[in-house]
Amino acid sequence: MSKHLIYLLLFSCQYAYTQDSKPVDFKKDFQYHIKEAIDEITIDGQLNEATWTSAEIGSDFWQKVPYFAKAADPNTEIRLAYDDKYLYVAAKCYQSEPLTITTLKRDVYWDNDGIAIVLDPLNTRNNAVLFGTSAIGVQWDATSTATASVSSDWSNKWYVETHVTDEFWSTEFAIPFKILRYDPTLEEWGMNFVRNLQYCNEFHNWTAVPEGFWPPNAAFAGALIWDTPPTKKKGNFNLIPYVSGGINKSKNETTQFDYDAGLDAKLALTSTLNMDLTVNPDFSQIEADELVTNLTRFDIQLPEKRTFFLENADVFSEFGISGIRPFFSRRIGLNENLEAVPILYGVRATGNINKNNRVGIMNIHSRSSADSYGQNQSAVAFKRQFGRSFVQGLFLNRQAYDNTETVENDYGRNISAEGFYQSDNGRLTVFGGAHGSMKDGFKDKNRVYNAGLKFTNANWTFNTDLVMFQENYFADLGFTARVNNYDAERDTSIRAGFNSESVYLEYKKRPRTGRVRRHQIDLKNEAVMNTDWSFNESNTRLRYSMAFTNTAELETALFYDDVSLFYPFSFTGDAPLPKDRYKTLTGSISFKSDERKALSMDASAKMGGFYNGRLTSFDVGANYRIQPWGNFSVGYQWNDLKFPDPYGASKITALVSKIEIGFNKNLLWTTLFQYVDQSEYMGINSRLQWRFSPMSDIFLVYVDNYDVTQFSFRDESISSNNRAVILKVNYWY
Repeated sequence: MSKHLIYLLLFSCQYAYTQDSKPVDFKKDFQYHIKEAIDEITIDGQLNEATWTSAEIGSDFWQKVPYFAKAADPNTEIRLAYDDKYLYVAAKCYQSEPLTITTLKRDVYWDNDGIAIVLDPLNTRNNAVLFGTSAIGVQWDATSTATASVSSDWSNKWYVETHVTDEFWSTEFAIPFKILRYDPTLEEWGMNFVRNLQYCNEFHNWTAVPEGFWPPNAAFAGALIWDTPPTKKKGNFNLIPYVSGGINKSKNETTQFDYDAGLDAKLALTSTLNMDLTVNPDFSQIEADELVTNLTRFDIQLPEKRTFFLENADVFSEFGISGIRPFFSRRIGLNENLEAVPILYGVRATGNINKNNRVGIMNIHSRSSADSYGQNQSAVAFKRQFGRSFVQGLFLNRQAYDNTETVENDYGRNISAEGFYQSDNGRLTVFGGAHGSMKDGFKDKNRVYNAGLKFTNANWTFNTDLVMFQENYFADLGFTARVNNYDAERDTSIRAGFNSESVYLEYKKRPRTGRVRRHQIDLKNEAVMNTDWSFNESNTRLRYSMAFTNTAELETALFYDDVSLFYPFSFTGDAPLPKDRYKTLTGSISFKSDERKALSMDASAKMGGFYNGRLTSFDVGANYRIQPWGNFSVGYQWNDLKFPDPYGASKITALVSKIEIGFNKNLLWTTLFQYVDQSEYMGINSRLQWRFSPMSDIFLVYVDNYDVTQFSFRDESISSNNRAVILKVNYWY
């Protein structure tokens, strides 16, 4: 570890404890006492039941954004009640200005006027579930963790309605206890609210969440105090069968008619531990990935979207650091060529044994095919919490199968152990981990070690981490970004270990008046060394940005890159760049307009050195919104790479267009068109979704993909590489 990193570590540790403000006891200073409902509550958003008249009122919200302040305006009132089946939540949000609703699509929250409740039923102060709505009743549910912030991937079955008047809008939630993971002996839960106000571009919290922390952070939840804690609920299970059928036509092949059926199931093993089961899963309803242009020498990571993997995903996925993840669920269901293979079954048990112990167990088996073995993939994880700090461990196993017989020596196993210290006020985090792999023929140099520190307060954020990655560490069920180095001269990939050291320092200023709501300047450096600590690569970025009160943003940055290229690499298809040391300076500027307007735009440009050549890049996009039912967007990216002879030149372009139409909250049509010449892909993915019952859907999907190497505007006989129409029905029972 370099001297400057040690000095920064010592400085930030001292600074974390010398900078302090009056401590807040959130569980004592912010309390809500909930009582049982005295009459039947009709979920219509109008708050006219006797229960709401007699319920305690929570108000006096705090302004969180654009700056921290007491007495948020306009006012918000919240009320809660319960019966034997549901937790009821009511809110009255005063607002006379026009509402902003960007979409009727579920799980889009932060760009709408809305309100959400943050629930931490086990008082972990690390993990929470969130239930929110836009002002016209479009649902949002999400999870929050200490290390990964908020994820909108998780969804479940609950109910909400809203009611809009000239002076306020109001809402009622009915959240079934059976979808919550709680301890029936606890009389106190963690709770907070976050409200979005788009007309003034503000967020409000029920508790005084300090500056420097995202509003849903469970560490700053108040107390929901029960007169009688909810009892354990029986019959907590869901069956989600599906049937699907389709017509598929691949290039040079006959038309095929396919049909399938399968089952997903959810079962509460305890009030805090959940089991997920899938048999012959089908993911045809999942939205298509939006492809990106990759101008690096290494792989990129796309997000997981498949429902089976999402609930309590943090139990497995939050090991390692960005770019090095021992477990990455997108690897499951793919062969070594990254082609989809059928999954026979999957089973997961995840959740909390009690407040301080969190576990996960998973086993998934994919079928064999003509050109690949079947795979059995298992994962076991645990987390032990001490206050806000915790230790966690992970074991992974991948074993190849030929029908029912194991394939000798075709396996991959991983083990990880990590520790996280988090100060009670959330400002200081210190973490470290050790990871090992077991694979036939690789007995040494098979470890990864990482350590780091983060400090944050209202104005400053400081991050630093150190990684030591040995060349024979394999993550068969994970993601490792830069260990594989492509050698263009020999047309092969070479594994090489590395050590990396990253430092990030950020300063924010939030003016109380004026058109600018935030100034931010940050400096980041990542230094990569070879395993013998000789120089490999250094990337430095200095960036300044400002955010305006009307949601527009402006950013400019300088990049200084110093790279020792050890393996020849080509970005153009011509002669590969030679092994050498390259030093370049690049500048960029970007602007994003007011997102609340019907027409919003964004644009960015980057120009400067690129290895021994030049890079000029432009990226423009526009979105036209017809509130609340329509979004029509288009984006175009152009990259011009020029190198001296004989290394060539190349223009890399990408075009993406997306149409989202909500006929109502339950009938949505999404069409995505993509053209990316770097990956030689052009395709259309069009999906009509009808939610005919809560969490039950009919999907009609049309897919049309082309190989752009065969594409020509002068050729009238263009043939599709793959064309399919798929109909799927699933029912949440």
